[in-house]
Amino acid sequence: MPRLADGWLAGTMSTPRTTDQAPSAQPPESAAATVLTVVTSHGIRTVEPLIRPYVRRTPAITVDRAEFGLAPGPLVLKLEQLQHSGSFKARGAFANLLLRDIPEGGVVAASGGNHGAAVAFAAQALGIRARVYVPHVSSPAKIARIRDYGAELIVAGDSYSEALVASQEWAAGSGALPIHAYDQAETMLGAGTLGLELAGQAPDAACVLGSVGGGGLLGGVAAWYAGRTRVVGVEPEGAPTLTEALRAGRPVDAEVGSIAVDSLAPRRVGELTFAILSRYADQVVLVDDDAIRRAQHLLWERMRLVAEPGGCAALAALLSGCYQPAPGETVAVVVSGANTTAVDFSR
Repeated sequence: MPRLADGWLAGTMSTPRTTDQAPSAQPPESAAATVLTVVTSHGIRTVEPLIRPYVRRTPAITVDRAEFGLAPGPLVLKLEQLQHSGSFKARGAFANLLLRDIPEGGVVAASGGNHGAAVAFAAQALGIRARVYVPHVSSPAKIARIRDYGAELIVAGDSYSEALVASQEWAAGSGALPIHAYDQAETMLGAGTLGLELAGQAPDAACVLGSVGGGGLLGGVAAWYAGRTRVVGVEPEGAPTLTEALRAGRPVDAEVGSIAVDSLAPRRVGELTFAILSRYADQVVLVDDDAIRRAQHLLWERMRLVAEPGGCAALAALLSGCYQPAPGETVAVVVSGANTTAVDFSR
């Protein structure tokens, strides 16, 4: 299996330790400075062919915003919920497993659910042992996905943070390699390949809206565009991790509570993701749970597309008017996260 572990990425990055982060050999300031030289359009372009055999090139469809009751204008929906394991997380999972040396103990991940499913899927595809920790708030659909992919599943704690601590303890005792859900260079490099695809599919997009939890998705996309296109983050009002970090000038603890708690509610944005987003993200907006629910319903009613609440947050910003495009502006929205029981075919 080809790897870049002995190439340009080797030894350059580790993940800083904060409340929600994994252990680090570097101080946060050093790691945050280094990530800006690693998670770049060049790095993303280098990683893309490595993970390409394992991930789907998801479609981007263009519709008129009038179909959603808005003023007319082009809307591009990047349908990343059609990705393997049901979310963009598969990109970062494969990037980690292909770029890093895997020990005999395999890998371990903590997740609200989607990252765990992605790591389990990638590990199964590559024949690697995987252990995944999720909190009790993880949805049944996500837990089922992880189990179906053959990973050892451990339900631990009431929040992502508590599941992360449990996974770190296991890594320290077992020698398993931690695969961080967002605050890892490889994770963002994988997520950045979504931006690379989208740039080819929607070259006229003036703005890209993406949801924010720990910041891995938006960090990768923002690093790809690097100011060439506006990138706007969208957070639930009940989990304003990036909003609070930008206000404080550094990652800080934020409240954790939202309909999207199992995908967009770590306690704080990552140190590495914050370094990228504070430089390249143009704006962050907040949406309430009612707007997220409405976006989820409209996506089904108007497009017959199913996405979990966290995957609809970016669209909710547009539909609720929290983000208002200029007339005729092409807006691209990342829809990601299909691990939901919103549609029950047994009924």
